[in-house]
Amino acid sequence: MQYSFETVGQALIAKLQGELDLHTSPQFKEQLADFLTTHPHIKYLIMDVQDLQFMDSSGLGVILGRYRDLEERGGRLFFVQANPHIKRVLQMSGLQKISEFADSAAHVLKRVEGGHL
Repeated sequence: MQYSFETVGQALIAKLQGELDLHTSPQFKEQLADFLTTHPHIKYLIMDVQDLQFMDSSGLGVILGRYRDLEERGGRLFFVQANPHIKRVLQMSGLQKISEFADSAAHVLKRVEGGHL
């Protein structure tokens, strides 16, 4: 799996590509947790999952853990550009109840910056 992080104000955009599974989740979890620890101003996590092809329960666990971190900061979790397979996995896991789906990171950033949450 490949991923990249970009900060925009109080938002972190995490772009994921490949598979978030038992083998790749530990490293992603560590990198994301370290990033959030060293950037305490981040309140919003925007996960661009357009190029994510597969996610299992360990990947869902990583995301849920970061949601809890964001919740403590008064923040939110967003998924953007979810392909039908990944969107279905996220919905079946119940993550749609604690997050939002959006068409683009730019749309989420506009809402966040404008205070329209």
